[in-house]
Amino acid sequence: MKKTIIIFISIVIGLFVLIRIPINLRSNAYYYATHMPHKKNQYPFVPVLLGHWLPEKYVPGYQTKNYGATRGPVMMQVSKRNIKEKNDIFMLTEHTATYAPKEGDWLISRYGIYFDESGTYDDYSKDKGIPAYSKELVTRHLKNVQNEIKQNAPKPKVNLQWIWNVWFKIHYR
Repeated sequence: MKKTIIIFISIVIGLFVLIRIPINLRSNAYYYATHMPHKKNQYPFVPVLLGHWLPEKYVPGYQTKNYGATRGPVMMQVSKRNIKEKNDIFMLTEHTATYAPKEGDWLISRYGIYFDESGTYDDYSKDKGIPAYSKELVTRHLKNVQNEIKQNAPKPKVNLQWIWNVWFKIHYR
């Protein structure tokens, strides 16, 4: 009888631990994404913007907004206005980091960095009339957002960084 009770309790505890792993990974996604090893031109937190809510307290000085559908997936957007000039804007989504000297001319003239599904960028676009400092400004703000998330995301009670790293490599090839 004792043996049966011990086996039953072990199974219940094991199931509880197995159920908690995905919950831990999801609720601490920004912590894990900013603490994993990555290449110089990779920002692993960028693909996490799709499907994971980013609290504004993780990125002070920036505005965060879910631009996804009300009942659809979470699609976070991080932005900052009046960076270098009046009415200019920096905007980050899961696919692009862009800078426009004038917010109203967003579709006409902007500088953009495009990310692949793993948060790596190789390509950028530059429309006519964009200042030369735009690329440096976009990359500086990308690093700043990553550092803010890294500093402000709470550390998980149980650190499963190694599981996150393996999952990220499989999921975001």
